[in-house]
Amino acid sequence: MKTILFITMVLFFFPGYSSPVPVLLTPQDQDTTKKEIREVVKLIFQNLEKMDVEALFQSYSDSSDFFTTDGSMINLQAFKNHNAAWFNSLSALKVTTISESYRFLTDNIVICGWMGKFEMSLKSGEQLKINKFGITYIFRKIDNKWKVIHQHSSALPPSHQ
Repeated sequence: MKTILFITMVLFFFPGYSSPVPVLLTPQDQDTTKKEIREVVKLIFQNLEKMDVEALFQSYSDSSDFFTTDGSMINLQAFKNHNAAWFNSLSALKVTTISESYRFLTDNIVICGWMGKFEMSLKSGEQLKINKFGITYIFRKIDNKWKVIHQHSSALPPSHQ
C-alpha cells in the first residue's frame, strides 16, 4: 500500500521528470530550418498560383487540419474540395509575400507566420485583390520532410481592382 501511495505521489508531483526534454536548435540550425521551410512555403504558393490541388497538398500531412477565412475548421479532404471549387472560379491567381516569421517549438516543430496579398482574376473577368492575407502554418518534420500539420488563414474581404 505504501509503495502504491509513493508511486502515485511521485507521478503526481513530479510529472516533468517523465516527459522528454525538447531539443532546441542552434542559431545555424534555425537558419537552415528557415531556408527549408521557406522553400516549402514557396512551393505551396507556386502550386496555389498554378491552381493544382494535388500538387498543392503534397506539402501537407495527411492528418492536417485547417481553419479557413470563413471561420470553418475542416480536414484535409474538405480543404482540397474547398480549394478545387475556388480554383474553378478563377482564371488567374498571383500571390505576393510581404513578410514571414518563424518560431521554433522543438527541433522538428516550427510555427511559420506568413503575410501577403492575393490578386485574382475570376473567369467572369472580374479582378479582385486581398491586400492583407495572413496564414499561420505549423510544420512538423516527418520522414525528413517539412509538412504542414495545421493551417489557419485570415484575410480581409477582397476588393475590386
